[in-house]
Amino acid sequence: MSPTLIDLLLCGLAYLVISYFLGVWTKPRPAQSWNSDDSDGEKFEQQPPVLDLPPGVSWPQEELVASESLQ
Repeated sequence: MSPTLIDLLLCGLAYLVISYFLGVWTKPRPAQSWNSDDSDGEKFEQQPPVLDLPPGVSWPQEELVASESLQ
């Protein structure tokens, strides 16, 4: 066999292997069920983080935004 033919066969084999792995890795996976927690299904309240602010600096007062009033 000539070296050119061997190179073409090896390139074709590498192409097939790479194509296979790309096809397997990009396939959508089934969604995981997160039902293992013990929550009641209630909404979690989002609270601002507790920060240790330096003296003289205060957390801004909360203002009701129009999008929050629709909830």
